Amino acid sequence: MTKPATTRAPASLSRRLILAALVWLVLLLAAGGGVLAYAFRASVEREFSYRLDAILKTMIASAEVAPDGTVTMVRPMGDARFDRIFSGWYWQITGPDGRQLRSRSLWDSAIATTAGGSDMESRRVDGPNGEPLLVVERDLRYPGIANPVHFLVAADLREVSSGVQRFDLLLVAALGLLGLGMAVAIVIQVRYGLRPLRAMAADLDSVRSGDATRLAGRYPPEVAPLVEAMNGVLDKDAELIERARAHVGNLAHALKTSLAVLSAELQGAAKKDAMSEQVQIMRRLIEHHLGRASAMAGSGRTLGVKSLVQPIAASAAAALRKIYIERGLVIEVDVAPELSFRGPREDLEEIIGNLMENACKWAKSQVRISGHQDDRKGLHIAVEDDGPGMPADRSAEAMRRGQRLDEMAPGWGLGLAIVSDLVDVNGGQIVFGRSTLGGLAVTLTLPAR
Repeated sequence: MTKPATTRAPASLSRRLILAALVWLVLLLAAGGGVLAYAFRASVEREFSYRLDAILKTMIASAEVAPDGTVTMVRPMGDARFDRIFSGWYWQITGPDGRQLRSRSLWDSAIATTAGGSDMESRRVDGPNGEPLLVVERDLRYPGIANPVHFLVAADLREVSSGVQRFDLLLVAALGLLGLGMAVAIVIQVRYGLRPLRAMAADLDSVRSGDATRLAGRYPPEVAPLVEAMNGVLDKDAELIERARAHVGNLAHALKTSLAVLSAELQGAAKKDAMSEQVQIMRRLIEHHLGRASAMAGSGRTLGVKSLVQPIAASAAAALRKIYIERGLVIEVDVAPELSFRGPREDLEEIIGNLMENACKWAKSQVRISGHQDDRKGLHIAVEDDGPGMPADRSAEAMRRGQRLDEMAPGWGLGLAIVSDLVDVNGGQIVFGRSTLGGLAVTLTLPAR
């Protein structure tokens, strides 16, 4: 059995922009740093080679070649490093007969020579102590001497390398600071550039929570068409829903009027009881399905709509006290004034009205409606009574069917079915339980956002 493919959530837009910019920044800094380091090393080594060439010319000018090919230095080189043994600075002259004249720094060592020409040449070799040397050399021919005289000057490349390494460290530190500064600038730029999108998300959140009905902020030209399109969708959606609710209301009025006329005509007809029962069944079915249609139409109006719970609960309690005044029911409302429902007022009135009416029908002496709200789960409303309660096997049936569960309390199943539809289309849940008053407790959980 193959496992279903799991889809990864796409990376955020800001993360993509920042990551792409940082990748290019690192590549550019690395390439630029490499070019600068190479150019600096080449420049330093070229300058070093020019210095050795100048020393070589001085050495040639200080040398004197006798007619028999004997080479002597008539003037000292003038650099103490050539006199310090294995100092890394060396000169060497190879006469026409192969005999060599060397600086004291070479001691008893020699640097291998190569067949050269009259132009200056440079190469790298290992010195007497294994140090890297840059060698500058050339052949010079004298009149009356068959073979050329070979002049050679060598210097330790580590003097150049140490300077280059210091430059490399400085370059890395400078580029690192530059990269860090540019990375911070990239993050700030991306966050600043995406600020209109975050503002639009906040405005949409306000629409969802009922604090606004449209996106009303000011947006840059790149985002404004999207905002206008979303506002157009919201306006069109509200218009369609209002039209649907109007059609549902008109249908309800027309059907109820026709049923009322039919019921009046049956008042003296034969088989009145049987026909009246069928009329009542038709009325209940019409009320049920119209209630469902109204609930579905109302579900689309949750955007930009917010309703306070306390006034609706208090109004329902006041009306039910008058209806059941002979029974002396105590109807308690324990709802905070700021408690709100994200949805149409009509839906909340239908929910609370049905639940409180059913509770009054079954209560012995007391009904209570309470509510609270938390950010994690949303709005909680509980309607309780001190009646006999509802058996567990009937609670699911009450939610599933638009039929009366007991002839002593007409309309119970229909009312709860309508409540169930309204709660469902508003994204909530309904739970039956045992009340602390001794009867039924119906608890609703509705989303806060």
